[in-house]
Amino acid sequence: MNNLGTILLASSLAILIFSSIQTIYGIISKERKAVELGRLALMTNPFVIILTFIVLLTQLVRSDYSNYYVVMHSSEHLPLFYKMTSIWSGSSGSLLFWNLILNVFTFIVLWQTRKSIEDRIPMMNLILAVLSGFFSFLAVFYGDAQPFREFVPEAAAGRGLNPLLQHWAMIIHPPILYIGYVSISIPFAIAMSALVSGQLSEDWMKFIRKWTLFSWFFLGTGILLGSKWAYEELGWGGYWAWDPVENASLMPWLLTSAFVHSVVIQERRGMLKFWNMLLVILAFHFSLLGTWITRSGVLEGPHSFSKSTIGTPFIVYIITSFLFFTGFVIYRRKHLTPERNLEAITSKEGSFLLNNFLLVLSTAAILLGVFSPLLYGKEFKAPWFNSWGVPAGIFLLLLMGSAPLLAWRKGAGAVFFSTLLKPFLFGILGAGLYILFYSQNFTKPDSKYGDVLAEVYSVLTVGIGVFTIAGIVQEYYRGIKARREEFTNESLLRAGLNLLLKNKRRYGGYLVHFSLVLIFIGYAGNAFKINTSVRFFYELLPPTSEEITYQSIDKAMVGGYQIEANTLKLKPVLISGLGGEPNIQNVIVSQEASYGIYRGLEKIATLDTERRFYPQISHLTGDFETHIPTSEPAIHSMAKEDFYIQLGAIETSDLKSENPDLPLMFMQYYFTPGSETEKLKLFLNFPRQIVANLEVWINPLVKLIWLGSVLYFLSGIFLLLPIGEKRKETKGKGI
Repeated sequence: MNNLGTILLASSLAILIFSSIQTIYGIISKERKAVELGRLALMTNPFVIILTFIVLLTQLVRSDYSNYYVVMHSSEHLPLFYKMTSIWSGSSGSLLFWNLILNVFTFIVLWQTRKSIEDRIPMMNLILAVLSGFFSFLAVFYGDAQPFREFVPEAAAGRGLNPLLQHWAMIIHPPILYIGYVSISIPFAIAMSALVSGQLSEDWMKFIRKWTLFSWFFLGTGILLGSKWAYEELGWGGYWAWDPVENASLMPWLLTSAFVHSVVIQERRGMLKFWNMLLVILAFHFSLLGTWITRSGVLEGPHSFSKSTIGTPFIVYIITSFLFFTGFVIYRRKHLTPERNLEAITSKEGSFLLNNFLLVLSTAAILLGVFSPLLYGKEFKAPWFNSWGVPAGIFLLLLMGSAPLLAWRKGAGAVFFSTLLKPFLFGILGAGLYILFYSQNFTKPDSKYGDVLAEVYSVLTVGIGVFTIAGIVQEYYRGIKARREEFTNESLLRAGLNLLLKNKRRYGGYLVHFSLVLIFIGYAGNAFKINTSVRFFYELLPPTSEEITYQSIDKAMVGGYQIEANTLKLKPVLISGLGGEPNIQNVIVSQEASYGIYRGLEKIATLDTERRFYPQISHLTGDFETHIPTSEPAIHSMAKEDFYIQLGAIETSDLKSENPDLPLMFMQYYFTPGSETEKLKLFLNFPRQIVANLEVWINPLVKLIWLGSVLYFLSGIFLLLPIGEKRKETKGKGI
């Protein structure tokens, strides 16, 4: 099957070269038959890539160890679903998946434009053919992008899927993020076809808008899912670490956010034409840059792949493409002059422009931080990003809240008393109530008080968040009131629903803003986060089963919570793959500790936190090599805060000797056959007394982040679905 996959990839490259040549010939000679032939060839390629994808998927499901990718990223002991999702866990598989999504979207946009004869359509076809051809070129000529490399001789076993990726959010997070990354290619191709062909009539904006919104939605959803995965799986008590690969997805999302907003200014006021072209170019190339960061190996991170041969051709393509299309923007600059000039910086269009500049400047700052190891010889950590990112985020929140309340062309002073005053007063009131709330309800540190500046930022965020919510409510109220005056028979609820359906871009956008406000307020709780480490003393209990059990009676106080240690167990966990008897390849060693959590005299939860040790198997011999540890935190989620714990390192009771390798000792005990006497000898190797470290976090307002994430998803889906727009209405009648 490796040969079949390789032939299919070579065929894809040949088809795309043919399509490009035919399209170029048709454009130059104005021969429409050649252009149509190039288009049909381009529409054929998705079926070839789909078949290629199916071949690799089949090899993963069958655990075909003649395939290098299967050996390195799958195993016969993996559950079927993880076998299938491992197709995007490695570099070459994820690039094939990228190519698949790109070709599916290409087919869709070619079908949408099949009856169009405008001069810019062939150029769009050519841009998409070259882009897809680049990915097929990598898969044919570069080993690190080839999903069908042979493993000779056939491997004895698969190394399995990275344990960190064996989580529900990571099953759907990468494909959703990839859809966001790849779909930026379509609005880019549409815009650049208009730019290169010189056909710059405004009708292209209508076609590009939903594609950009689609990309923005999936990028944002993928980022939020990644935060959920980081919070629940990595065991570090947080949801965003400013990791290079996290930043790689954030940057194109910020740029698409800027474009989604500035395109409104171009449609309504005929402004920012030159700027919008630059934004869509930046968004597309930053999506490619994010892919390069994860696959070149130039920067390290928990998501990134090892050093790769595709790094050089990838960055050469990005730079060449960026310079080419930016050069065309400069060449066409006279055709991109604004129809109107900005009249007031505090007008609606002025606030949109400020929003744009701040988003682009934030992207530039993130880019500087991402490449700080190469530029400055040291990596900029989270404190550096937060030092400017937090105030920038607060200012963006202010612009998000104020922009809908401002007027076109007029400054804020002209509309302050009519639209801004009431939300402003609510914001001040909300900030004051928040101060009272957190001072009375948030868990306070035992030994020190929090950062004063962080508290100020937190209060500002909540105050501006309340201001934004009040503005949204005010806009809905005014819209519903105006609608009920026009359609007198509508109930309040019906009027609100019809208002939302009739103007999705405006009122659906407010729902997105509301979801982002919830997320921002959730982030504000981080100012009052508590993190500490405690140690518990354990003693070994006599063996009664296949598990090794330690007992503790220690207690600890953390921020008003009492933690009561119970048992710490070493036990086998069978990887639920194809079934069969436990063996050295399919058994995970779990260190599971149980704790009772009390608030005063009331027991509020019993939490079990683990460290799991996955077997790393030699693909050459099938023998055990080492263990890969992962974290399994326990979280008790309450309305105001999360109580989050993670079992850490286990040490000898004297804290001086070398830490015991309990997972390896347990495997020897568990898998060694023999009499009870022999088992007892192995049992006596375990230390009689140990000390377990427990990391504890108290995270306020985290629930709002996940609530806002769900609302972001639902409101985004609502905006994308073709429902409720442009229906005729009759005055005075219900709908």
